[in-house]
Order: sequence, then structure tokens, then C-alpha cells
Amino acid sequence: MNPIGPISPIFFSSLGPRPSALSTKRISTWKISPIFLMIFLSFAVPAKASIPTGIDTLQVSTGFLASKQTPPPFWAWANQNGRVPNQSSSSFFTRIRMNKNSDPDEKDFDWCYGVDVTARTNSTQNIIFTDAYTGLTYKQFKLTLGRKAETFGLVDSLLSAGSECYSQNAPTIPKIALSTNGYIEITDNLAINAYLAHGWMGSEQYVKNVYLHEKFFYLRFGGTDHDNGINFFAGVHDIASWGGEGQPSSLSDYYRVFFSRPAAPGTGTIIDQNGALGDHRGTIEFALQHKDPDRDWFLYAQHMFEDGSGLRFWYPGNFLLGVSMINKEKESRIQRINLEILDLRFDGNSHGQDLDNYFMSSGYSGWVHQGYAIGTPFVPFIQGTDYWYTPQNRVQVINAGILLSFTKLFNPRVRIACIQNFGSFMAPLPENQATTILACDITNTTPITKTWTLSQQIALDAGKTIRPNPAIGLTITKTID
Repeated sequence: MNPIGPISPIFFSSLGPRPSALSTKRISTWKISPIFLMIFLSFAVPAKASIPTGIDTLQVSTGFLASKQTPPPFWAWANQNGRVPNQSSSSFFTRIRMNKNSDPDEKDFDWCYGVDVTARTNSTQNIIFTDAYTGLTYKQFKLTLGRKAETFGLVDSLLSAGSECYSQNAPTIPKIALSTNGYIEITDNLAINAYLAHGWMGSEQYVKNVYLHEKFFYLRFGGTDHDNGINFFAGVHDIASWGGEGQPSSLSDYYRVFFSRPAAPGTGTIIDQNGALGDHRGTIEFALQHKDPDRDWFLYAQHMFEDGSGLRFWYPGNFLLGVSMINKEKESRIQRINLEILDLRFDGNSHGQDLDNYFMSSGYSGWVHQGYAIGTPFVPFIQGTDYWYTPQNRVQVINAGILLSFTKLFNPRVRIACIQNFGSFMAPLPENQATTILACDITNTTPITKTWTLSQQIALDAGKTIRPNPAIGLTITKTID
């Protein structure tokens, strides 16, 4: 949904349960079989194979990641929809991606689908589906069902670490979603982008089989000329965990969740009855885009809320601020630059029991899916018993990225993030005791032939309170067209 096209993607992440020595042994034996099968398939593809009818894109990748310590460095696993396991220091993987896109310019009615599956070693889950969805489109509207990797929020989708409340860090959540197919023009200078989804969080939650409610609405002001003019964006992204075993989950309860209304008398918890039914969070967002023939500038700001106090965004508080420069001159060494500042140390102008304890609820798990943070990956979680997660949510981060282009073979993406963690709102640390991590990454993609590419990655975490943790990764990809 990003307004300026393909522009998205610390501290230690939420770790799932570590496998025992016995389970690790099992992983290394019976999980090897599908890995080698998929590797065989990737290299068995004929050199001049053509793409089958009904497939727009078909790619097969295989590779490895090896680090000095467990978990791997931040940029080795963050914002990859949980594809890279963080339970071990090394992993081999094979990944298959294929999809069919709809074409609203040619057909009023069309269909689409996507499959993105990774087989990997040294993980508690040997096969993970990032995409497994199908969908229907009618003109500028789309209905999808299944798992689908998406970029949410007004952020730089290539170099950003993601939106405050919903990044690409966690494994994808299965949903049924009705949305516009990007921005729909209402007038020459006004367009809207809307989304409504119902999802299922699964059994790896403190309350089992919790539902996900998600909706957003964005406005874009200004013209559609890609090389001239200014666009202003504003919107709200609202998300809630609700329902599940033993919790209100009727159609009337859905109405209360949708409009952030209290639970019906005699149902839910005291908090649900005094506030809003479910565990809510979201962002209020603004962005400004300046376009000219040589380069674009994109400035964006997000303010997070968890209750009514957070909606008073005119108070100085937690925020994500970002600026990107997108160079349109193909011969330039610097193709794109992004700088972000994230500060979540503010308590939402609340006091006592009304404190905004971000990404946490007294009735549900932390804002986590399958052991990974759903929101910004800079907030780590500590796992307790029965899938109870506690966030270390008082963080301050400076995140910078740059995309360079020297030759066809050397076009690195460089990312550096400085993360300070001040503990949590319930157990804060003084500023002089904050832990600081410097996370660095260089990733380069080299075309070998027209259909083969080789990606190389070097990542490093360093800081006064940790031992340096370097990692290397290699990925070879075959694209069939």
C-alpha cells in the first residue's frame, strides 16, 4: 500500500521455545530430507525452461546463513516474515516463490494467487509458508484469503524497519481481507486506500484461537504525475486481538471491537467493560512526498496509540519519524537513502493503571505471532509460560539505510541501526543502564546470467554489553521466465 512504490524492510527478538538436545537431533535428521529435495529441484530446472501458463513469477532459491552466536545478528533475521530461524546460529534453506497478479487495467474481473514456501534446517518448524493465498479482483477492489506478506503504513518499504505496529517481522497471519487495490482516485487531487481484514492468530497464544481485527484508511491529496508535484498523506491503522477460547466472540462482539466499544455487561474482563473489547493498538500517520524528474523526497511520521490517551497525538510522545531520498538517475552511485528515528519511551500521557504498556495486554499474549514481534522488530519480547510474552518496550533507535550502485555486479544495500533499550514500562532502566546494540548489514546481489543471481550478506551485532556476533549468508536464485 506504499504511496511511492517499491520502497520496505532490533534488539534481540522474541524467541520461540528453544529445542532440546533431542529435538535438535531430530531436526538434523528428518528435516534434512525436504531440504535436499527442494535443492535438487532448484538445480534440476532446465536452463531454458519457460514459465508455465497461469504463473507470472517463478523463482527457486537455495542458500545458507552462518553466524558466530545464537541468535544470528539482527539484520540476518529481522523483517523477513519469520523465514530465518533464530533458534540456531546456522541454517540451510531452499525457497520457492510463484504467483499470478490480477490485471485491473485489462479485466474487470480477475483472480490472483501467491505461494512462497521455505524449507529450512535447525528450526522447530521445517516448512514455513510466507505466502499461501488466493484472491479475486473487481476493478479497483480486491478480496484475498490466506497468508500474504504485506507492507503496512506510510514507510519506506525497501530500507525502513517497518511500521510501529505491523512490520514484516513475524510470520504472516492467515486472514480474509477486503481492500482497495492501492489508491483509488476520487477526484484529480484526492485518492483513498482502505483495508478491512479478519484473521486467526492460532494456538500459540495465551488465549487460544484469538481473532485478529485490522483496518486502515488513508487519504492522498495531490496529483498523480510521477515526476512533478507534491502529495500529502494522512491515515489511521487500527488493529485488535479479540475473541478466542472463553472470550466474547459473537457478531455483536465484533461490532464492539470494530467501533472500539466496551464489552457487553456481564461479558469479558473488567478492562473490556471499562475500556474497549479486545486488545487494541494502532497508528496515526502523516507523510509528505515531493516529486521531480531527478529524485523524490518522502517524509513520514507515525504516532502509536493503545487507548484513548494515545489518540491525543498533539502531546509530545512516542513516534516514528522517517525521511527517504529516491534517486531517479540510473547512473548515480546513490540510488536511495533512508533515515528513521523511533522513540517509544513515552507512557502515553497516562498514569497508574492506565499506563500505556505498548504491545502488552493483561488478558492476551504480547503483540507476538509464533514467537516473533508483529510490530517494530526493535522491541524484543521475553517468553514466559504458556505463550505469555513480555515486551522490552522502552526503546530509542536511529536506523539508517542506503542503496548504492557501483557496477552491475556490486550494488550493495547497507543498513546500520543503533538501538538503546531502557527496559519496560513496568520495569524501567535508568538511562545510564540502558543496553546499546549497533546492528550492521551489507547485502549485495550479483547477476550471474540473465536468470541466475547470487546474493551475499555480511551482518554484525556489536555493543558494550554483548560479544561481537558476525554472520555471513549466501543465496543463489533461479528465475524462470
